Amino acid sequence: MLALPLIGLMILGVDGEHHFNTLPYFTTAGATESLEDGAQRVKPFTLTNQNGESFTSSSLDGQVWLAAFFSTNSPHVAQMTKQLLWPNFRYRDESDITTVCFTLDAEHDTPEVLASYVERNTRYNGFEGKWQFLTGNQSQIDDVIASSFMIERDTIEPNNIATLWLVDDKGYLRGVYHAASEDAIKDAVEDIALLQKEMDEARYEKRKLREAMAELPSLPVLGPQGHTVPPFALLDEDSLEFSHRNCEGQVRIVDFFFTRCPTICPIMSSQMARLQTGIEQRGMKDAIRLLSHSVDPEHDRPEQLSEYGKRLGQDPRIWKFLTGEKDDLFDLARNGYFLTAIESDTAAGGIFHSDVFSLIDQSGRIRGYYDGTDTKEVDQLLNDAQQLWATNE
Repeated sequence: MLALPLIGLMILGVDGEHHFNTLPYFTTAGATESLEDGAQRVKPFTLTNQNGESFTSSSLDGQVWLAAFFSTNSPHVAQMTKQLLWPNFRYRDESDITTVCFTLDAEHDTPEVLASYVERNTRYNGFEGKWQFLTGNQSQIDDVIASSFMIERDTIEPNNIATLWLVDDKGYLRGVYHAASEDAIKDAVEDIALLQKEMDEARYEKRKLREAMAELPSLPVLGPQGHTVPPFALLDEDSLEFSHRNCEGQVRIVDFFFTRCPTICPIMSSQMARLQTGIEQRGMKDAIRLLSHSVDPEHDRPEQLSEYGKRLGQDPRIWKFLTGEKDDLFDLARNGYFLTAIESDTAAGGIFHSDVFSLIDQSGRIRGYYDGTDTKEVDQLLNDAQQLWATNE
């Protein structure tokens, strides 16, 4: 029998049951009925799938998925596969239900090996890509398993992981099961249905919001006729390229700041943090991006931005800190967003920049400017961003 890691026993209890009217959320301390600070969410990752393609965690946004951890040469692979086949077949025609497996032997599980495994087990699926099997750098996979799924590996049998996790459409852990238990996998199938119901209710609420906001006047389109924010390619706080392609079809809220700024930047960043909270609370995480561009890139390298973001409680799924070449950043500010960004001997910190937040729609058009130090204006910005999201202008 496969072993259940200590964390699974701690959360589930001896009988493996949870006693909630709705599915719980999970923290390092156990299960909780409400979404609160500390609720565990899968952290961003980039691995390789069975097709040899780069696969990121953001590909799973808006989907409910069941996570498993094993290798195709494991002595328990047949038992694990048997358990996964039932939910995979049950939801074979549901495009927003996915199975994601993380290999525990990346050296053996090349994309070619994984492709053969997936093909054998997904012949009845109604959609491509419903079963993803991920490989890549083993240490990175191990980090995902430990940090995102709170799995404590057995020191004697580190590759014997019988835990299955259910992840909701926002990336939160919502169910944990023992793969050796027939009842547990039945529970997983039922729990997926509960999460589908949550998603249906959220879509219904958005439809009602769209109908209500349809009565509001459209937001103005600012800037020269036909102007859209030009393409860009910068570095984020993780030293990864972030470009206009990463936010295609999303509403953007943009500002320019620098971490050493002694005056308005701390206020603007705290307002951005408020926006992040509001976006999350209103269920717009996947649709609205916060982009903070440094105007002091010689100092604000990715490591500085990462530390700055951590202090502010940055969620990189929503809020990105960007740096790059100074000329590129200044040009983007002036000619892309029509904001000020210049070096100045008289300005505090040596750089003069706008205290404005720009609202950009899904097509890259400027739809509003707001004082980033004024709480009332930032509240209005959140409402206007929600209008763009709900009406999808």
